[in-house]
Amino acid sequence: MQPGALIPVPEAIPVHWAIPEALMLATFVVHILLMNGFFGAAMLSLAQTLWGRDGSPGLHAVAKLMPTSTALTVNAGVAPLLFMQVLYGHFFYVSDVMLAFWWFSVIGLVIVAYYGAYLWDFRFDRLGHGGRSLALAFLVAVLFLISFVFTNNFTLMLTPERWGMYFDNPGGTLLNLGEPTLFPRWLHFVTAALAVGGLTQAVLWTVKARRGADPDYAAGRIRQGMKVFSGFTLVQLLVGSWFLLSLPREVMLRFMGGHGLSTGVFVLALAGVLTTLALGHRGRVWPTLAALVGTVTLMACVRELVRIGYLAPYFSPSDLPVRPQYSPLVMFLAVLAVGVLVVAWVLRQAAKAMAPAETTTHEEA
Repeated sequence: MQPGALIPVPEAIPVHWAIPEALMLATFVVHILLMNGFFGAAMLSLAQTLWGRDGSPGLHAVAKLMPTSTALTVNAGVAPLLFMQVLYGHFFYVSDVMLAFWWFSVIGLVIVAYYGAYLWDFRFDRLGHGGRSLALAFLVAVLFLISFVFTNNFTLMLTPERWGMYFDNPGGTLLNLGEPTLFPRWLHFVTAALAVGGLTQAVLWTVKARRGADPDYAAGRIRQGMKVFSGFTLVQLLVGSWFLLSLPREVMLRFMGGHGLSTGVFVLALAGVLTTLALGHRGRVWPTLAALVGTVTLMACVRELVRIGYLAPYFSPSDLPVRPQYSPLVMFLAVLAVGVLVVAWVLRQAAKAMAPAETTTHEEA
């Protein structure tokens, strides 16, 4: 059977394809920054719990942010997922069905992650070192599994030539383990999360130092965070090279001069990585954060160009039929603007409420 015969007919969209494309990229950048910061901070905290001092104020500071970070990360991931379905739903829904068991399990896993984040925060002192390590290890394991399921889904939707596997296993328990890019793509995300987790620690303690935390202790946490960021950024370069070389030849060559836009964006993204690496090595927290946001934006564009390259033999977003209907878009943008303002106000109020408690001294360590 020809792979193209398995691809459903796409539905018409209400606006030009470039609009949901731009919104998908913008909201995905927000989500991936939050996700990397949350996931990376959890992994880094686990390492510090296992090998660091019990009762460290650094660990407790991260624990207090876990529930809020979880909520923001999950909710910020809804919009890019929906916009992706607008553009690529006829590919995404097929891969959903093929690994339906794992995809539906994400709902339960996210609920478990919520409970783990709240448990680690609210029971931080009561858990003790052993219970704290166990609770955080469980949370990190859940996050690893969620990210692995997502990676399986997003790689399977790009390879209609592999969809024939469904007829041998129609129970929804398939995983795309035979895909050459699966593990480098997943590890590329994991190493990025570890790097951003280090930078998150540095940003957190830079803010706390301004609010009265012990300067010597804060400076040590900042140096540690920047070292983690720089180290895992280097590792990410190696894993990213593996990911690039694992791509199908025709897709890889698009980033090696075969396609002007893809090559240009890839070169800019690589320059962004090198810039963040240089700034991180020098310990410049805020410039590093600014450079990271720009780099992640470019990397999100590279990711989308990879998807377009994969699907080029079958489909392009520009092929989608358009039936103009702009009121839903206007309503979405209005609700989005109000939602962002409300969230910003809530976070500001929460920060004000927490500020008096952030007078941690070195003796409390």
